[in-house]
Amino acid sequence: MKRNRPLNIEKRKDILKAAIQEFYKNGFEGSSMDAISKEANVSKATVYNHFKNKEELFLEIANILKCRLDESFKYSYNKSKSINKQLTDMARKELDFLSCQENITLIQIVTVVMIQKNNIGEKILAQMTENCMLMTAQWFEEAKKDDKLNFESSSFLSTQFIGMIKSFAFYPQLYGAPILSKKEGEKVIKAAVNMIKTTYGK
Repeated sequence: MKRNRPLNIEKRKDILKAAIQEFYKNGFEGSSMDAISKEANVSKATVYNHFKNKEELFLEIANILKCRLDESFKYSYNKSKSINKQLTDMARKELDFLSCQENITLIQIVTVVMIQKNNIGEKILAQMTENCMLMTAQWFEEAKKDDKLNFESSSFLSTQFIGMIKSFAFYPQLYGAPILSKKEGEKVIKAAVNMIKTTYGK
């Protein structure tokens, strides 16, 4: 029994990989469990052993994206580090996440369904949170308490900071633009950090 367990895990990974490709090509409505099973090279019964229906499979893909987002944006304010260093580290975390084509693909798949605001889109919206925005806002609050920055709204500032990065390294990629090169990415990071320091620094 134990010998079969790794095989089941691998098949689940194959199913998810195939589902991502299928949803990316044909959208949620245009995809089927039959097509996913063929793409994964497993029987349809095997697909249903892991996921009871297409909606459950799609929600698992959305959960994969959420877990990646949560894992990528773990940081807190550190009084022993300079503001410049911490801002740069945060910007780089955001950029690193958005520089992964697989992450962009997952975002594209999930975003389309959320925009449609159907039943599954509402379920995804309920489980997805902008942790990067929340953690960035908290970081700005701590920097303000430490008398390093001066501003009125940490929510506005986090949106401004992350939004500047996304304007170069996310929104264009949603429409097919290439991932930024390392040199281009570092330029965006530097500009975002300088904007915060120049406008809100003390």
